[in-house]
Amino acid sequence: MLVLLMLAVFALMIAYFCYSVYFYGGRWVANPHNPRISSQKQSVIMGAVRDRDGTVLAYTDERGERRYHGSRDTRRAVSQVVGDSGGKVSTGVDTFHAQYMLGFRSSVFERVMDAVTGTPQRGDDIRLTISERLSRYISEEFPEGKRGAVVVLNYKTHEILSMVSMPQFDPTDVGAALSDEAAGALINRATQGLYPPGSTFKIVTLASALENLPDMDDFAFNCTGYYPVGNYSVTESAGHGIQSLSDAFANSCNTTFAALSQDLGYEMLGETAERLGFNENFMFGDLIVYNSSYPIDDLSAEDLAWSSIGQGRVLATPMHMALIASAIANGGVMNEPHLLAEITTAQGGTRQLPGSFDGVRVMESHVAQRLEKEMIRVVKSGTGRRAALSNGYVVAGKTGSAEASNDKTIETHAWFVGYITNDNAPYAICVLVENGGSGGGVAAPLARKTLQKAINLGL
Repeated sequence: MLVLLMLAVFALMIAYFCYSVYFYGGRWVANPHNPRISSQKQSVIMGAVRDRDGTVLAYTDERGERRYHGSRDTRRAVSQVVGDSGGKVSTGVDTFHAQYMLGFRSSVFERVMDAVTGTPQRGDDIRLTISERLSRYISEEFPEGKRGAVVVLNYKTHEILSMVSMPQFDPTDVGAALSDEAAGALINRATQGLYPPGSTFKIVTLASALENLPDMDDFAFNCTGYYPVGNYSVTESAGHGIQSLSDAFANSCNTTFAALSQDLGYEMLGETAERLGFNENFMFGDLIVYNSSYPIDDLSAEDLAWSSIGQGRVLATPMHMALIASAIANGGVMNEPHLLAEITTAQGGTRQLPGSFDGVRVMESHVAQRLEKEMIRVVKSGTGRRAALSNGYVVAGKTGSAEASNDKTIETHAWFVGYITNDNAPYAICVLVENGGSGGGVAAPLARKTLQKAINLGL
């Protein structure tokens, strides 16, 4: 019996190893310190990287040198996505997907054919889902001198249409970025930046209340601008008066949501947050996304209150918040984002894309429908009015102005999370401007411009 048990455990280990290699082998190969990468670059012509429209973003010239797009503005706009030849940006395509572009996935038959024909071995070419034109536009419109990120997803196809991170660098002059480490241009803030989500987290708190608390349609709270909880108090610049749940969400009333959190408790709110991806290890096949975090240890009442409005120890990446918006747009199903559109072999064939997970239901459809209704109100008449589009396009969204310091001496981070509800423009978006100020005043207008540009481009 013991022998059979050991054999079963061994079989499971082998199966998990094969599964990990198939889905996540790229994480092992892509380590820039992997000596096989350097060795392969000496004997294999690295493949090209193109955007969704076929624009060449990176290629290898006849001398074996890695080259990037001729426009400096374009190179910078896609710099963190494409990466650099030296592997300084380990999450960039040039490094993370080196398994394809350096021929690690080439079959024995492909290598034999190269040998027989005397053709130098070439790696695969990759076409990405991102739009160079949209990425360049976002970079131009981003508030000057500010850091942050903008993520745009197609919530029907799950494609990443743009993933812009500020500040940016020029891959033809990585030394300049390295000389100014404080700027952090080599970090992809869209997927690696962890920030307090501020009031955009009220999407999660509202979802939890709708799922767990009875009679939410009859909910009412008198916002005086001051709510004592534990040894602290949650405040507003001015009282909102009597607030229904819908009013509180549209007005982004902190005191109402702080009071609501006390009814929910850590367990219920934490369960909803984790179902929506907080504390989750996102092992996506196409890209690396850092883990967002929500405290699930049962601490003080004031910690719970601050957590419910996206402050305290709550942290999220812009990509994750865009995925939450996409999940609401999809009726409560969260899907894995895709960055790779096509992989073409040197012989002109098509290689299978990395495996991915099926969509996961993170909330009931009726909850998603209610959230959409409330998010539409935010844009129509609440704090997100400056994200509204014309010509019949309806935007659902939520703003956030996240405190970046305990004493409020540092400007707040400006957030906007949302999507277009129209089927012919299925775009979800997250805008984050570090120390940008008001989410409604800074992030929402940039979201509007970006969504309108995506419509105009017909992505």
